Amino acid sequence: MLKKIIIIISMFCFVSCPGHQGTSAFLSNDYKKMYKTSVCDEGRIFPQMVMIPFFESATQVMPNCQTYPKHQTALAMMVFYHHWTKNFGDSELKIKQTLERVMVTWSVEKKTLKLAYNLKGEKVRHATIIGLTQSSSLVWVWQGYGHKISESSLVHELTHLALRAINGHGDFDHEGTKRDGWTAEHTKMIIEAKNMLRSFNI
Repeated sequence: MLKKIIIIISMFCFVSCPGHQGTSAFLSNDYKKMYKTSVCDEGRIFPQMVMIPFFESATQVMPNCQTYPKHQTALAMMVFYHHWTKNFGDSELKIKQTLERVMVTWSVEKKTLKLAYNLKGEKVRHATIIGLTQSSSLVWVWQGYGHKISESSLVHELTHLALRAINGHGDFDHEGTKRDGWTAEHTKMIIEAKNMLRSFNI
């Protein structure tokens, strides 16, 4: 599985747009030893924090060793960045820098919030949520339907982080009118990225 993921990531490097580094910007061996030693251990107490390979200081907090193997999370983040740069660019590398220090906390349970906003910007009281952007580098993500990253809100939450890196806020009401930032193009990008993850069966 790891070999397959590395081949896929390498393919991204060849299809990246000219004029910027694209996903190849993450392919560094500087932290190879750290990535090898930072592994999930079934014999230790959960949750466990593990480094996400290819991203300088990115980490994930795992409730078990199946949610999710670190190379799957790395691939999902590569797919997100590929689609973001293809649609919106990243000339100042703000999105890359955000991904380099992100912490993803995976959960096997959904959460309930007193107030949230749906994709149209409508208020939803006592909402059951599957993802939450908690700061400029921290996201909480439910494991997803069918235990697949593609069916989780990871790409959605990374979009909030990216918008926060650019605009200073993540646009909590999405396509609503309270804040600027999130557009129909961002929603379309998320769908495309998740479809690519589905094609990788993760």
